[in-house]
Amino acid sequence: MKLSPTEIYNGRNVFIIGATGFVGKVALSMLLDRFPGVGRVYVTVRARSKEESETRFWNNVITAPPFDPVRERYGAAFEDFIRDKVRLVNGDIGEDRLGFTEEEAQAVASDIDVLINSAGNVTFNPTLESALRTNVVGTQNVIAFAKRMKRPALVHISTCFVAGNRTGPVWESDPVLGYFPRKEELPGVEFNVEQEIRDCARLAERVREEARDALQVARFRENARKRLIEEGRDPDDLDAMGLAVARARKLWTRERLTELGIERATFWGWPNIYTYTKSLGEQLVAAETGIARAIVRPSIVESAKDYPFPGWNEGFTTTAPLIFISLKGQTQIPVNDKLILDITPVDQVAAVMLAVAAEAMTREPRLVYQAATGDSNPNTMERIVGMVGLYKRQHFTEKETGFRIVNEIAARMEARPVTPARFDAVSTPMVNAAAKKASSLLDRVRPRWGGGRLTDLVDRAKATVERVEEVTRETKEAFDMFRPFMVENAYIFRADNVRSLFSQIRKDEGQLLKWNPETFDWYDYWMNVHFPGLKKWVFPKLEEDMRAQPKRVYTYRDLLELFETSSKRFSTRVAMRIERDGEQEQYTYADIHELATRAAAFFASQGVKPADRVLLVSHNAPEWGMSYFGVLKAGATCVPVDPESSTAELINFVRASGATGLILGE
Repeated sequence: MKLSPTEIYNGRNVFIIGATGFVGKVALSMLLDRFPGVGRVYVTVRARSKEESETRFWNNVITAPPFDPVRERYGAAFEDFIRDKVRLVNGDIGEDRLGFTEEEAQAVASDIDVLINSAGNVTFNPTLESALRTNVVGTQNVIAFAKRMKRPALVHISTCFVAGNRTGPVWESDPVLGYFPRKEELPGVEFNVEQEIRDCARLAERVREEARDALQVARFRENARKRLIEEGRDPDDLDAMGLAVARARKLWTRERLTELGIERATFWGWPNIYTYTKSLGEQLVAAETGIARAIVRPSIVESAKDYPFPGWNEGFTTTAPLIFISLKGQTQIPVNDKLILDITPVDQVAAVMLAVAAEAMTREPRLVYQAATGDSNPNTMERIVGMVGLYKRQHFTEKETGFRIVNEIAARMEARPVTPARFDAVSTPMVNAAAKKASSLLDRVRPRWGGGRLTDLVDRAKATVERVEEVTRETKEAFDMFRPFMVENAYIFRADNVRSLFSQIRKDEGQLLKWNPETFDWYDYWMNVHFPGLKKWVFPKLEEDMRAQPKRVYTYRDLLELFETSSKRFSTRVAMRIERDGEQEQYTYADIHELATRAAAFFASQGVKPADRVLLVSHNAPEWGMSYFGVLKAGATCVPVDPESSTAELINFVRASGATGLILGE
């Protein structure tokens, strides 16, 4: 029997979790544009309050370009249409009942016909704990919520790359429950998703326990002290030290949880924490029976082909940083020439999501649908790098800013594929290693006495070398991150279930939800859709992110904190000099601090209290500084006055300021 998405969606209610993301926004817009007869569409916008959810949705979501087609269709009635169709709910999949009260959860669940979960932590290697919260615990909470529905129907969005480190065909019929990529290497080893979740929770607790260990706490204090000194702050300030220790503990815990997460994912055969935890989420969905459930696995999601318009893109997509790095001068791209890089336009992914949701509302769907293009219209890394090279030439040929000769040279330096071994030997990693050596050498030759011009030259050279080291390190890290998908894992994701589903959609509705990757002209897509889309929507943000960030400079709370810190850091340095009667007097920071402390005690004994104001009338001399900081140390406010002021002027100053004390110089 043919499927009619129009009839299915007509009057039915949909709940979309993750509608504020790249894919989610396109899916929500497409649903509203193509199926205006849909009933209510519930959308979660995570915020601290219902009012903030409303503000975020209307200011940041519905104003975004993906909703342009809906805006154009309804014109002045657009807002009324959205308010009629969309129901905003402030939810969090990391919480029980998705963060709703019991009454809210029951009301929403009893009113919806399908739940689409597009939420997820898509960072490749976040902390294990944060990835588990969204991708695993969040999935558990979504499943529990779906079970409250009159007829539970769940569409869970995952990724093709749960396949892990392997090569060859990846079928939609492959087992999901109990899967791990090294299954054939480790015969007899069982993988149990519930056990894995418990083990990860214990692992996170062990890390937190280790962070409370006395030795580890001592290390935190040591690191915190070094940081405070580097920032020019007082390491003996208890408040500052407490905050610095807490920051050191938090940073260590985050790094340790990421390190252990990568270690665990790697052992089981996944290239990163993201794919590992997404697979755990899939297995939770697969384990459920008695509900209509389906898993949609997109491959690499990239710029829209047609909807909302050609080229729409957003955020940190997979190909964007690699293309951007090439435009910045990286000519050698480490790839496996024959490997298929499977990318799917975001609008085709959204169409699959909505088609599967329509099926799930009316009949039992198949478990897995892979929204992938590589089995019907493969695109190899060799060809893609070649198109990147062509785009680079076009980009610099047409560039109107900068020096013409520089642009002409850059246009001729096209990207080209190289083996990983050659890349490591003669490209970015080699330059990075050389920059590290140069930085170390400059540290050794820098004059320790602060030798004027030579020191300045060395410091400027070191700043340049450090920038080269930073850029090459970031480039190397980017290639390392994507190496499993560009070099090592030659996947062929089969999309048979998707093709079968779309063949069952009525022909007169075929233009509403399109799945036609076999017809794509990849050259046209990359050169005339994807590259221009990245240039407009993504590269400006990458440009901003990759600019050299100024080093953080600590801002002292007040002059007294600066004085106390300087007195400890530079105690033996000369702070003040003066010549009197032909003789030199000098005072170190420690001397000034000691005398200011004595002055503070004297002022207190004379009745000066915190919040009082004291006038200081003196010529520039060491005593002025000692008195000034003495008043501050007593907790009062010091009001310096011109020593040439007349008696009448001084009286006016005292009256106007409400001063309770007056210090006069000789």
